[in-house]
Amino acid sequence: MFKNQVVVWFMSVGFLLGACKSPSQRIQENQADDSIVRDSLETTPPPCAGIDWSELKGNINPSSHPDFDVVPIALTRKPKIYLRKEALDALTSMAAAAKEAGFDIEVISATRSWEHQKNIWNRKWSSPKYMGFAPLERATKILEYSSMPGSSRHHWGTDVDLNALENTYFESGRGLALYEWLTAHADAFGFTQVYGDQSNGRTGYQEEKWHWSYWPLSSDYLRCYVSQPNDALFSGFQGAELSDTLGIIDRYVLGIDRPKEGTNR
Repeated sequence: MFKNQVVVWFMSVGFLLGACKSPSQRIQENQADDSIVRDSLETTPPPCAGIDWSELKGNINPSSHPDFDVVPIALTRKPKIYLRKEALDALTSMAAAAKEAGFDIEVISATRSWEHQKNIWNRKWSSPKYMGFAPLERATKILEYSSMPGSSRHHWGTDVDLNALENTYFESGRGLALYEWLTAHADAFGFTQVYGDQSNGRTGYQEEKWHWSYWPLSSDYLRCYVSQPNDALFSGFQGAELSDTLGIIDRYVLGIDRPKEGTNR
């Protein structure tokens, strides 16, 4: 009997103490409890586990990086362009399968450093083609097909431009036949066209039938890239101050098509 009275007394005191706490104190304690629960239930690795985020911004020299290999001359006419080894192995297999089907795959562009992308961007910024536009409109026009330095998927070593840099090439003749083959078979090798025709409401870059991404790696890199703070990410090139206004992360980096459901990735 006495023991039960003690228990009741402690419960009463605990209730009174809890009642005396301010609402903000109770909210803080509940939030702390929620945090402990979230932490205990966390089963997925951090988004950048095993990934160097600075490399995803283009801070990389693929020629001296152990995870990269040079694209062989059988696949490109350009000397010393690079891809991640895993992506290059998959591309080589895809090119061999395309060859058997009667198509030649040629890599026009692969990994680009930040400096490389800056040169592309600044050259377009100063081009007579865009000089008649106000800065915001100029940046928007360039962004139809070119990324701001620090936001290009070509920094990652997972993405390639194939055969031609014009959609019209892939809309008739041999180009159309190759595009139809890629659309039907590239997913079996891990590649997806990330910039489709925007008929599904996708934002950002215009359609690029030539741009294919090795999804088994690039999906992880995308997850890591967008998980980090992007304060001061864009600087050191013409029009960089417009990045927030243009929504580079939300509209362009995340404005992609993903693999079709039911693929083996």
